Amino acid sequence: VPLPVDQTAVKDNVTTLMATAAERTPSVSVYAPDTRKNFWVENFKTSDDYLAWTVTVPKGDVYRITGMLNAAQGQTFKVAVRGSAAATGFAQPAGGWARVDAGKLALPSGTSTIVLSRTATLSGDTQVKSLELVREKDRPAREARIEAARADTSDFASAGYGLMFQYGSWGFPQNGGPAKSLDRQAADFDVPAFVKMVKGTGAGYVIWSYSWWGYHVDGPNAAIDRITGNGDLTAKRDLIGEIADALHAEGLGFTLYYHLGTEDAAWWPTQKFPDTFYTTGTGDRSTLLNNWKQVVADIGNRYGKKLDGFFFDDGLIYYPAPFEELEKIARTGNPKRMVSWNSWILPRYTDFQDTYFAEEVHGEPINGSAPVGGDGVFRSGPQQGLLQHAMFRMEDDWGIHLRGQKIGGPNFSSKQAVDWALDASSRKVPLSFNMMMYEDGTVSEQSLAILSDVRQALRGNAERITTKPVNQNDAGFGWDDAWKRTTNRWTGDLGGDVQAATANGASATYTFTGTAADVLGPRDLLGGKFDVYLDGALVQRLDGFSWLPRPQSVLYAARHLAPGTHTIKLVKVSGVSLRIDGARMIEGPSALNDTDPAVTYQGTWTHSANRGAGDHADDVTWTDTDGNAVTVTFTGSAIDVLAPMGAGYATADVTLDGVAAGTATTDNGGSYAARQKVYSAKFPAPGTHTVTLTKSGGSYLQFDAAYVTK
Repeated sequence: VPLPVDQTAVKDNVTTLMATAAERTPSVSVYAPDTRKNFWVENFKTSDDYLAWTVTVPKGDVYRITGMLNAAQGQTFKVAVRGSAAATGFAQPAGGWARVDAGKLALPSGTSTIVLSRTATLSGDTQVKSLELVREKDRPAREARIEAARADTSDFASAGYGLMFQYGSWGFPQNGGPAKSLDRQAADFDVPAFVKMVKGTGAGYVIWSYSWWGYHVDGPNAAIDRITGNGDLTAKRDLIGEIADALHAEGLGFTLYYHLGTEDAAWWPTQKFPDTFYTTGTGDRSTLLNNWKQVVADIGNRYGKKLDGFFFDDGLIYYPAPFEELEKIARTGNPKRMVSWNSWILPRYTDFQDTYFAEEVHGEPINGSAPVGGDGVFRSGPQQGLLQHAMFRMEDDWGIHLRGQKIGGPNFSSKQAVDWALDASSRKVPLSFNMMMYEDGTVSEQSLAILSDVRQALRGNAERITTKPVNQNDAGFGWDDAWKRTTNRWTGDLGGDVQAATANGASATYTFTGTAADVLGPRDLLGGKFDVYLDGALVQRLDGFSWLPRPQSVLYAARHLAPGTHTIKLVKVSGVSLRIDGARMIEGPSALNDTDPAVTYQGTWTHSANRGAGDHADDVTWTDTDGNAVTVTFTGSAIDVLAPMGAGYATADVTLDGVAAGTATTDNGGSYAARQKVYSAKFPAPGTHTVTLTKSGGSYLQFDAAYVTK
């Protein structure tokens, strides 16, 4: 059936020819790994291969052709009208996916066939997503509308970095128990504690999931209730609105991530999605799009200017779409709202958006990126005109969505995160650090520690601690021979003195037992750069220079550390002198290692030391026999029991003060993760308690340590 070319549309006046819908040589195949998403055709390799589309044009006219394809740089192509001399040729400007201006093509009145073929010297495969047709005389007005529709992304760009959470009622508690209902999960969530955590990281904004693993919304939406015929997928408490209000009150941005809910059995069937779309790019998607319009308009009206942006996932399901109309609807209630569509590895699907979605990259310079000192907007390339942005996982998944799932260790070091952030911020490219979060709002302390280092590198400050400082003559300090004490300074130093070094390479250490510490010293005209190491690992390079004298400044802040003994080392790199004035620290919970006398074992257990696996004190004690037990006796107000997790690891029955307290699991179904909280308990007041874990199944039960809060 010929595809009609609409010559009456004033907006969304693009005709899209999907490659999967084209007539083609038999060797050209459809790439279709997902039954909901339309990808592309491939094996388009020879000069005999072609793609052809039959179209109907009411009145002959000249059209600008844009190709969306992936080919080696310099490969050439021809777009022609079959049986006529009308043709245009183009070359792939750079290797990889691109939106390529293929030139102008005159289409005759009535029915004709447009053919795409390869020419000249052939190299490798070509993958084709589509050809787009815009009438040449309509282009100036369309480009003016694109320019007028662009949102101001400068605030988002200047934020530097933010946090992303794929969190909702699809999540689970960290103790392996069942999930709460949607209403209970939303009602119980502690907004002030969440915002306090976010603010402590130094993040400039939050991306919150409206939907993800399930289409269960932490707030009301009349359109969803109307479409499903019930209120089962929406919460009574408007948790999303409360979070937006609280973040805005702190000067932090709030955007929503939106997933179409393709995995949700209570939602997706109501979209009546065609089963032909993924292989042919055809079928009636009007129900999906009309429902989307109602739902998103309700979101926009409800949250208005407190909602700063949308990140719409699943671009391969939307495209092709009336993106000009969809952008307008996405800005319901806030005409300045930022919009982003996820094009995955493909070029931008539309110019009616503002920001590059960009998953699992870190803001590195790519084709067309803004230079250092730029505004972050792509100058050219597949994402031209969009603000460059990147979102990536800090841990091994985007969010908690399985019972017993645990948050593993970070995927990267503090130094790597700092390097990414410094590089990206130099070009005004915001980074979104995605954090896994348990049902109660708990996140990884290790990830928070990394974010504290990013905050210091980009913001020049850290989350404050207010404990009483100690002078640099404290026993926790260690100095090499390059350091000398300077007294009677009368410049606001702690105790009126500092320890100073002028030689580059001079190093000093501060060793403490706790979970957080500051190393203090003056910042002034004499200061310069210094490297910071934490427990032997290089964290970042900081600067002690200041135009104005700032005594007792925090030179480096260590935060969210595991209970235990830690060492901060500062090494002078440049400047006249590095001076250290003192330190302050937070003791935090105490650690009971697996070898502590407070830990007793019943049955046969084996101690394993010097493992190099990230365990507390680098050791564990383990058993593979069901019925064997470990008991921790402690005095305090809270306890976290730590153990390694891995695929097929053990389950254990837990008793607290002799009373059954559920089941702990160390099976995460995946790779090895050290120092995981497998059981936690809190008490209204300090007291003496016992926790016992008895192996009940699985392979190895390993006990690492217990963290006890006084």
